Amino acid sequence: MSETLSISEDLQKVLNKFERIELTDLRDGAQMERIDRKYPVHISRIPEVLRGLESEYKIVRAAGSVVSPYDTWYMDTPELKFYRIHHDGFLNRDKVRYRAYPRTRTTFLEVKRKNNKGRTSKARILCNSMVYPFSPDKLKFLEENMQGFDPQVLRPSIFIKYDRIAFINPNGKERFSIDFNISAQIDDKTTNFGEAVILEVMQDRRHTSPIISRLRELRLREASMSKYCLTMSLLNKDLKSNLFKRDLRKLEKIMNEKDE
Repeated sequence: MSETLSISEDLQKVLNKFERIELTDLRDGAQMERIDRKYPVHISRIPEVLRGLESEYKIVRAAGSVVSPYDTWYMDTPELKFYRIHHDGFLNRDKVRYRAYPRTRTTFLEVKRKNNKGRTSKARILCNSMVYPFSPDKLKFLEENMQGFDPQVLRPSIFIKYDRIAFINPNGKERFSIDFNISAQIDDKTTNFGEAVILEVMQDRRHTSPIISRLRELRLREASMSKYCLTMSLLNKDLKSNLFKRDLRKLEKIMNEKDE
């Protein structure tokens, strides 16, 4: 595993120019239905991405910090159907996961769904902790929100963690986040994305906005970049991963970039 990335002085200076908004002041900590757009980039380029956007977005602060750790425990069937459905290009697909927010000491069990219109939606319930096997109330939640799967067959598949800096526009209809220190573990096998980060834009509808315009100006291209699928394919070489080869090559290229 590589050493944990710290925020550079250059990035910290840029972040300091953004106004803060407390997570508790928002109506909800996440958009439950949205369009997701992901942009992989080397962490050294984040300051130039953010410069000039200070009046357009605020940084979301959780428990007094602008950096929030995320812990995610994914579930899949023994045959890894969720992974395979994504790999085979099905547009309607689900993912089941626990997501914990150590900064606010909250944990949710979630069903994340993407439909054939490209819209992502989430259903979730608050939990005391990440626990497997599922309790009866969690099984009931999963039965009500999964499409065509028996939740009793689900098994833990991979644990992923990363740090996030989140931004929101004034009307709350667009957010974007910077995920870094991305790492994953299956049993005793680990992998990480090194100095590659994923900038994710979350919109109520697909449109050009200040952050999208900035990314285009810098010629940073959108990519699928599923953390679940990429880390699964990196840690399980027996999995079919043809569909993800381009994204894996792009990720490797970014990881090998050097600061200018």
